[in-house]
Amino acid sequence: MNLRTILTAALVTALLTGSLFADEKADAAKSRKALQEIGEFIGQWNLDAKPTKGTSWKESPTFGWKFQKDDAWIVIDNKDGKQFTAGEIRYLADKKLYQLTTTDKDKKSRVFTGEFKRGTLKFESKDAKSGDIHRITINTLSEGVRLALNYEVQEGGKGLFSGVYKASGTKEGESFAGGAAAKKPECVVTGGVGTMAVSFNGKTYYVCCSGCRDEFNDNPKKYVDAFEKKNK
Repeated sequence: MNLRTILTAALVTALLTGSLFADEKADAAKSRKALQEIGEFIGQWNLDAKPTKGTSWKESPTFGWKFQKDDAWIVIDNKDGKQFTAGEIRYLADKKLYQLTTTDKDKKSRVFTGEFKRGTLKFESKDAKSGDIHRITINTLSEGVRLALNYEVQEGGKGLFSGVYKASGTKEGESFAGGAAAKKPECVVTGGVGTMAVSFNGKTYYVCCSGCRDEFNDNPKKYVDAFEKKNK
């Protein structure tokens, strides 16, 4: 193999690598932007869950951001949940779909995909063995103060969906009576509603969850500079 062939191969490899890296960064940016659009779900929700049959219960799912290098997604901690105790929401930029992965108390996972339209997230998952389609619908109400969740199943993938349970409630720290109207601080990391104070160079800023707080603390100047520039 002569020198020209080696150099040509190296150049092609570099170009392909650079192109793939650029595509990955572009997809990461699209994913983060799409997840920011569902920022109203971030926070802890105190819900009353009512099954179609059986006894009601209470659960307090917490939605928060998770960051890893250029990647970002939303994690759900729902330890008191009957249908799932944990989950994560990602955005699949190539498919233009949101993906919800839930984990139940027996560590079994279920993967849903869906869209966010008119303020509502609607996820569906088909069981490979039974053909049942599971559907989860989540939306906020009263300017982000309340949340409603509906879990349904279509047996065998045919006919009408039957309700499994519905849950609704208020975000922690909010008042359903009238707290929604007040102007709220902006999260310096994601642009959502800021609920936790952080500081940099003697100035106070706000973040929306512990994930954003940790991300801010890792590189406060990066986020403060971008935030100050945007709000000039």
